[in-house]
Amino acid sequence: MKALVTGSSGFIGSCLVDELISAGAEVAGVDRRPRPADPSRFAPMDLAEPECLPELRKWARWAEVVFHLAGEVGIRNRAPDIARRRRRNIIEAARMVLAASPPHRRLVAVSSSSVYGGARSEGGRVLASREEDQPAPAGDYARRKLEMEHLFRRSGRPVAIVRPFTVIGEGQRPDMALSLWMEAVRNGRPLRVFGSLERTRDVTDVRLAAAALARIGQTGETGIFNLGGGRGRTLREMIEAVFSALQADAPVIVEPAAPEEAVHTLADTARAARVLGVDLTTDLEAAARRQASVLSRWRTAV
Repeated sequence: MKALVTGSSGFIGSCLVDELISAGAEVAGVDRRPRPADPSRFAPMDLAEPECLPELRKWARWAEVVFHLAGEVGIRNRAPDIARRRRRNIIEAARMVLAASPPHRRLVAVSSSSVYGGARSEGGRVLASREEDQPAPAGDYARRKLEMEHLFRRSGRPVAIVRPFTVIGEGQRPDMALSLWMEAVRNGRPLRVFGSLERTRDVTDVRLAAAALARIGQTGETGIFNLGGGRGRTLREMIEAVFSALQADAPVIVEPAAPEEAVHTLADTARAARVLGVDLTTDLEAAARRQASVLSRWRTAV
């Protein structure tokens, strides 16, 4: 298989590149920044810049499947220009990928579980979000991700839309919870938690997420897929995993949550299991230990 991966230097993208190469695929990567282990076919480019279209088109024509992971990250980002950056790096970048890809090229677009707006509760029980549920995005980030999904689904191409839940493991972005908490512990600062320690998140090992993405590319399956472990873990449990991984602890401060912060997230994993034959059940403690072991090295490299 020949695969083009946009966002190939990012958290999930870099793991996907490694997974594809280990499976024998030929891989080309596209990103604004390189990384030490980028594939030999690497094209540094800003997907939102029109002058990059000819180069992107060359690689999209070469590939048999295009994995699109590039985009503006960060649900909580409050930068003054964040709305413009999301428009540029999520929507305009998606338009570029579609413009560059041949009409029958297989596409795998990585969205976000945030499009669900969190899992619903009924009678004290958290209900897993299913792919056929009506999206209810809360906040600009989730709305832009859903808009990106619509662009791909309406393109007339064979498309798989992937909605990862909270992804953890080595290489996790420094703005994500486990990375922030690990850095706080190492620097003797309190951990900040939003809303409540009893809020839950469906956590997914990045290695399992990458393997599932590769499986989608290999099988040519289309439609929407949740990538989640199918189990909600409380923020308290996640913090305890951090303390255990670092063999240290720190004070915890609970702060008010922003409106776009989901109380609970939980993936219905039935379709991924049935169609792809994958099990994303995640060992929180093991993934946290791996993340802790490489976090400092990854941050230095970035």
